[in-house]
Amino acid sequence: MFKHGLLLSLSSATALAGFSAYAADLPAVKSAPGEYVRVCSNHGQGFFYIPGSDTCVQISGRVNAETVVQQSYKRNSDSMGFGALTRFNLDVRTNTPYGMARAYLRYQLIHGDAAWLNSGTHTMGTGTGKGASLEYAYIQFAGLTAGRIQSFFDFYANNYNYTPIRSSDAKTQALGYTFNFGNGWSLTAAIEDGEERRMYKKFTGVAYDGDYKYTYTNVGYDSAGQSAPDFVGSLMVNQSWGGAQLAAALHQVRPSYSRYAGRVDDPVTNTRDTKYGYAVKGAVKLNLPFIAAGDELWAEVAYTEGALSYIGASNYAFHENVNIPIADAVMGANGSIKKTKGWSAMIDLLHYWTPSIRQNVYASYMKIDYDRNGSSVFNDAVLGNYNVGFVDTAEWRVGSNLIWSPIKDFDIGIEVVYTRTDPKGRVLSYNNGYAKTISSEDQWQGPSA
Repeated sequence: MFKHGLLLSLSSATALAGFSAYAADLPAVKSAPGEYVRVCSNHGQGFFYIPGSDTCVQISGRVNAETVVQQSYKRNSDSMGFGALTRFNLDVRTNTPYGMARAYLRYQLIHGDAAWLNSGTHTMGTGTGKGASLEYAYIQFAGLTAGRIQSFFDFYANNYNYTPIRSSDAKTQALGYTFNFGNGWSLTAAIEDGEERRMYKKFTGVAYDGDYKYTYTNVGYDSAGQSAPDFVGSLMVNQSWGGAQLAAALHQVRPSYSRYAGRVDDPVTNTRDTKYGYAVKGAVKLNLPFIAAGDELWAEVAYTEGALSYIGASNYAFHENVNIPIADAVMGANGSIKKTKGWSAMIDLLHYWTPSIRQNVYASYMKIDYDRNGSSVFNDAVLGNYNVGFVDTAEWRVGSNLIWSPIKDFDIGIEVVYTRTDPKGRVLSYNNGYAKTISSEDQWQGPSA
């Protein structure tokens, strides 16, 4: 391949030399002035004008190489994982008589092993070890925002940590309008895709009957089709001291069907019942230049009934050996919907030890309360009594990372995270294939990038 490329280059050079000699004998023709790329400073660093237009564009990207080390509870589970991630960003802006028009795109590609995918240190997992996702694709014009965005409910959204903590962080399709009042104050009203926020589980048995078949008392639900979007409102202020937010959301809980109490071979009965969960949040960000340039403190508190994604919950078990379902609601024995309650709080401190070395210290707490719905006590001759089904659970996450940036936009870092899960009562756990009951679970994780 190299030889062919070299010969092609030499041939091209020879042809150009011959053309130049011939062209010297022709009358001179004045060429049109060239259009040079100009810096566009109106929209920030890195923007330039598209030649021949008043439109500015910024092209950027990111590449992450990551390694994760975590506790493993089974011999056939990986305790170390590797992965890579790359992003491509395109930001196009132009001024109009109605204000700025903007189009933004972010596309992401990942490849990694199962341990890295399941660690949560990335923003997308496919379970196949590789995949692509459209992270953002939206248009903004005259106060309107339409497309795939970061939810208007979100504030901190795992801004400085690799391993997610319990804070709302959702990318979704939306249509919103932002009213700017001046002096940094704004109010946004939006409709968002509720499917991105659904937390539901299909039917879960909670006890055995005399025929060794599952008996359903209060169970999770299988979600029906979406018939109403999520409604989100956000009041924000951004000033020199920092920023703050008050946000609220309304979320549809709509089962496709319910199963009354009885054995699994009982008839399935349809339900037309639909309820709406809600979430509210208060958040603040404080700039701390009196400690060091760039220092920040973030804090959030959120409460929900029937919309657990808005407090940072995920639709999967807490740990690989503790399978505790998470759902926005559970179904009663008569088909009624009983919304799940929950709340979360987080805090993050960013400190610059030097202009090139920074550290984050963060923590989150989440409590999920099914109000005695969806769980039962199972008695085993060997293991004794333990809770099964939808169990009230609390969780702590505490972590810190240390990042060195030897040059601009190039980060080398390490992070350590401790998680403690506290279910109500005792729950079933499998450690290396052996069943036991536990009252709490601890896990350490150490991703680096």
